[in-house]
Amino acid sequence: MDLRTFEPTRTLPGLLLDRASRTPDDIALRHWRDGVVQTITWRSYAGRVRDLALGLAAHGVRHGDRVAVMSSARPEWAFAALAVQSLGGVAVGVYPTNSPAEIEQLLTHSEAAAFIGETATDLTKVAAVAAHTPTLRLVAGIDAMPPALPGTVDGTTWEALCEQGARHADEGLDTLRELVAGGSLDDAAALFYTSGSTGAPKGVTHSHRTLQHSIQTVVGLYPESVGHEHDVVGFLPLAHVAPAVMSLFAPLLTRLVVTYCPIEDYRDVLRSVRPTALLWPPRFYEKAAGELIARTQAWPRSRRHVYDAAMWIGRRVADNRWSHRRSSVPLRIAYAAALRGVFLPLRATVGMDRIRLAYTASAAMPESVLGIWQIWGLDLRENYGLTETGACPVAHFDQPFPRPGTIGRKFADPRFEVRVADDGEMLIRAPLLFTGYWRDPEETEAVLRDGWLHTGDLVEYTPHGDIRLIGRKKDVIITRGGKTISPQPIETRLKESTLINEAIVVGEARKYLTVLLEPSTTADALSAEAATERLRTEVDRVNADLARAEQLKDFRVLPRPLEVERGERTANGKVKRNAVVRSFAMLIDEMYDANDDVAIADHVRSRSD
Repeated sequence: MDLRTFEPTRTLPGLLLDRASRTPDDIALRHWRDGVVQTITWRSYAGRVRDLALGLAAHGVRHGDRVAVMSSARPEWAFAALAVQSLGGVAVGVYPTNSPAEIEQLLTHSEAAAFIGETATDLTKVAAVAAHTPTLRLVAGIDAMPPALPGTVDGTTWEALCEQGARHADEGLDTLRELVAGGSLDDAAALFYTSGSTGAPKGVTHSHRTLQHSIQTVVGLYPESVGHEHDVVGFLPLAHVAPAVMSLFAPLLTRLVVTYCPIEDYRDVLRSVRPTALLWPPRFYEKAAGELIARTQAWPRSRRHVYDAAMWIGRRVADNRWSHRRSSVPLRIAYAAALRGVFLPLRATVGMDRIRLAYTASAAMPESVLGIWQIWGLDLRENYGLTETGACPVAHFDQPFPRPGTIGRKFADPRFEVRVADDGEMLIRAPLLFTGYWRDPEETEAVLRDGWLHTGDLVEYTPHGDIRLIGRKKDVIITRGGKTISPQPIETRLKESTLINEAIVVGEARKYLTVLLEPSTTADALSAEAATERLRTEVDRVNADLARAEQLKDFRVLPRPLEVERGERTANGKVKRNAVVRSFAMLIDEMYDANDDVAIADHVRSRSD
């Protein structure tokens, strides 16, 4: 693949057929379940997609139909996406943590014709709202049979659906080729839902063409993946665009081989697979680093002394890299010994000894976390992407061991452009940009103007030409796990209560959301204990309809009203979130455990003095 001139020539199912024809017996993907690994070849992959596509067609799924998929990361997600796309349909990702109300909203907005769910819990959720989703005609269960459904909706199992399709298939793949021939590169291929500025869901539409240009940037991250096999562990939700591009679509054009597993098993699978390519939100690197630091602290004193010496050497090498200085020969030799004798064996305990180059995105990466991994010899780099960009138009593509604090530079393809507006907002124009928000031209026009995506992120260039994020124009929260959440709908629901005058949701770069509550005069009339219990009930009420990542884990009552004079409200009474967070920082900190990155930063400093 020429990274500067790549142009897609066939749809995503067309790429699958190409792989099944050229390398039918090569491993396409693996599936870890209950400690057993199942291997699937490209021939088998295409055959399963064919059977499912024909089964869906037998139930009336046609070109342009939307089919929602609610499942953890597993091969069936990939089979479903490619089967739907083979029919000219659109795969719609549903998060496994979505509540029934959110599922109803998504199915109604996308006008989904079919729903594929993994577990009995998933199927129970959709059954509860199926009567309110007028376009829904089919519900299929991967691991369970759907419960009772309205008379207008058919229920079946994944196995039955595939068996039905197999009865209409030939022994080869000609039937699938006939289906795929009706597709176009500019057909909608997938909808990835994200919360809008008002909290209303927006279906970010990507075509077969835009997704392949997203794959192009993944190849930019790992150029050797075109010719050499790379192992990936897939456990993040495929309803999110970054894992979908990396784990589901990129293998069609590269030699990335994904081992899918449930998220609760990912630590065991990492140790087994020992991946060679990673793209994680910061929180997972932070967790792994915290685990390794705890491990070193339990070592015997003699081994600790060796580790401390290795850290002293590693820090000096990192400082030289960040300052663009070449380390001396004795320091390089000492670091090679530290890497081989200390850091790689340490990383091996979490399955990260084979990985040489890794990336992070989706949320702010604490500089101390990126720094510790670089000291330990992992070339960890940041990249930048949004649901609307598919993958990463900006990254440290060819900048080894970059200094923490920047997101890199634009992709090498001259069709990828980055511009900074007069107000500091980053604008992007590139062939990977989404085609629009699903049936929402007004929202589309608000962010996509003259081919330029208005990202909402404020940036500046460093003297070395790298891009640094300095803030956001939008009032959204990005948690440590990379979840983008609009706080206003949650706050509005809370303020429906007669007990709550104001609610300020917090959680930027934190593990979870919490909320500060300004009580009303009604609440003030109660005893402190009674008011606390009543407020807790209100928080529980709102949590009941929220996805897990949006739920409020704790709350605190403000000790005083918000004041204009302190900068916490505008002159016309609007809350200024950042000012409130600053004013009540200690109150907010009470709701969170000590951050892992603080411990990591202390660990780095204590061994670099």
